[in-house]
Amino acid sequence: MPQSSQNMLDFFARGREAASLEASRAWADLPVRMLENAHPPGELATPPMQELMLSQAVGRPFRHRSDISAGPFSGRAEPGAFVVIPPGVPGRCQMQDAARMRFLGIPADLAREWLGRDPDDPLDFGRLHAMLHQDPLITQALNALWQELGRRGDPAARLFVEGIALALVVRLVRLSEQVREVDACRGGLAPYQSARVIEYMHANLNQRITLGDLAGLTGLSPWHFARAFRRSHGLPPHRYLTQLRIQRARDLLARNPLPVTAVAGATGYSVSQLTRHFRQAVGQTPSAYRDQKHRRPRRVPGH
Repeated sequence: MPQSSQNMLDFFARGREAASLEASRAWADLPVRMLENAHPPGELATPPMQELMLSQAVGRPFRHRSDISAGPFSGRAEPGAFVVIPPGVPGRCQMQDAARMRFLGIPADLAREWLGRDPDDPLDFGRLHAMLHQDPLITQALNALWQELGRRGDPAARLFVEGIALALVVRLVRLSEQVREVDACRGGLAPYQSARVIEYMHANLNQRITLGDLAGLTGLSPWHFARAFRRSHGLPPHRYLTQLRIQRARDLLARNPLPVTAVAGATGYSVSQLTRHFRQAVGQTPSAYRDQKHRRPRRVPGH
């Protein structure tokens, strides 16, 4: 496979493509990245990239002729239609109409890790490179990723983004009909695995916790871990972790009239993030909850 020399955001943010870049959503320490591109009629040629990329048509339909190094294809790109561009492979699209596209980039090494692949696996998704496809689950995942990547710095959003991106990659595997089957974790986590993960969560609620961190504690791939965790606990890892953080916040606020800033730091949130998640879970703000717990009863005259 040819060596990749560029990443997706650098390519679209510089040179002649910079004028077409409408929006990008990326965190410095989160590998999953997205952008939207409004391209005039003409050619879009992408060099070999470092990421596994997915390009989806959004907005109005447009006519095109494309080749992702798997044979030329052409037609009308309807909203939601997508094609997968493997890492290290150039792509070319000749558009007869103005086109709006959304791109997702996931580092190739991370995608291989999620799927339990060898380091030199080409990430070949077969027919997904050779024609446009429509899939409602892929569209839902891309829309959710775009929304969550807009919540910069939110620890819950970070874990949620990883989980959605993982599910999307696995969905591509299913759609490709070419990738080897992997053994499913049918019985959930073993008791010792579950205990290790929950203990780690409790001990690190004030820290960044990734899906890879949790999966590494069990010896499972992130994909297997996410499925097994949900079977064992009834919730995906990011939602379970949010519940633990909110419970710690409630305990701290009920025990002492602490500043909300201190409670936010102890739960891995900013003040605004804690307020949003706390209100969703409890129905009131952290400060209102604290004040309610520490309100002194009125003294009745004569008693």
